[in-house]
Amino acid sequence: MARGGVAALGGVALAALLAAACAGGGAQQTPTPGPSLPASVRPAGSPAATLTAAPAWAPEIAYVEPDSNDIWLMAADGTGKRNLSQGRCLGARGLEWSPEGDRIACIGSDSETLVLLFDLEGRLLLRLQHAGYFRSFFTWRANFASLWAPDGRNLAYVVEEEVTPVPGGGPPRGTPVLVIADATEGVLASITGGQQPRWSADGGRLAYNKPPGDTLALYELASGEEKTLGEGLRPLAWVLGDKALLVAAHYQEQELGDTQVTYEANLLDPATTQMTRVPELDNYAEFWLSPDRDTAVVSSPRGPGLGLLDLLSLQFTPIVDSVIGFPSEFIPHSQLAFSSDGSQIYWADQGGWAPRATYKANIDGTGLKKMGGVPGWFVGFSPDLTRMLYFPSSGTPGGLWVANIDGSDARLVAEKASDAVWRPLVSLEEPGSQ
Repeated sequence: MARGGVAALGGVALAALLAAACAGGGAQQTPTPGPSLPASVRPAGSPAATLTAAPAWAPEIAYVEPDSNDIWLMAADGTGKRNLSQGRCLGARGLEWSPEGDRIACIGSDSETLVLLFDLEGRLLLRLQHAGYFRSFFTWRANFASLWAPDGRNLAYVVEEEVTPVPGGGPPRGTPVLVIADATEGVLASITGGQQPRWSADGGRLAYNKPPGDTLALYELASGEEKTLGEGLRPLAWVLGDKALLVAAHYQEQELGDTQVTYEANLLDPATTQMTRVPELDNYAEFWLSPDRDTAVVSSPRGPGLGLLDLLSLQFTPIVDSVIGFPSEFIPHSQLAFSSDGSQIYWADQGGWAPRATYKANIDGTGLKKMGGVPGWFVGFSPDLTRMLYFPSSGTPGGLWVANIDGSDARLVAEKASDAVWRPLVSLEEPGSQ
């Protein structure tokens, strides 16, 4: 896949960084109420998930221990470890915290998909099982493509049914099925052919595309109804207070050694379906959305480096001297983060298989500063931007490491880990409480 198609995990995983190409398939189908896929919801006697805010946050990390199907939660220094899954997430392949940081989703996938939700005490809150592969391993944890709805009430993900091998090798392909689930009660709807789910910022709507002809559709969570916005369009992200959708038009894939992806990016008004071109985001340009979704940080198509795109005025501002030498250097999606107020950005440049340095800059492009670096890859910034977790490069003992934001005080915190994610920052109003 082309460099622009790289979409790294929002957490940290020892897996390939390349996003699977999104392909259509199957006949057009409207949402079907209730679970049309095999699913088992919250076990009898298990407590329902609460939507109240978790207590004040202290730096914590969840990670998967390979071969044990165990999810461990620990402090940033590796102390206080506790087992959240007790071996129940079979074939654990990925983790994602709820927005409130009070529940964690474990994704297991082999010949079938298993989605389990656990609370901070390790109690199983929800169990969903589907016949088919989990489709979205390398795209679902971008800041605009999340498993969880922003309000923490619902989930959306894609499984692949009726999978058949691809002649000559390559990943097997099948029929995608978009699953929309209530995070407490289970499956709400399944949509054959549905792909690329994108949650609105308020969690009330889900955009996706489906056959025929890349039909762009919206699913309204309150009513359970679907609305069609047009054809030949794929959703990229909700922006500008949910008043607009970034969409890809004229999406095409060409096999030229690596898969080359081309499309034209546009801002679409869901109310009028009018579109405005956004050429800075064409052809899988990597971008990151600010917390208010009004600004995009873009791997600049106008030369090496980063730039800032105001999505209201569509004015593009380069970040001077943020030079990235393509294709040997790039920024995986997990390796750029915004401060909680959106005023600053932090990123780790990846050169080959090891980040060369970490940087920060103001959201207006000023104040560029080199912070340091770590001898590893798959860097994940803590929510308060004081620490980084990473997996080491060759020459350093393996396992999961944590260092300060400038690369100092690096320490091994888990000898065996295949995936790791920081628990979201919920509140700092009561320091020391947990």
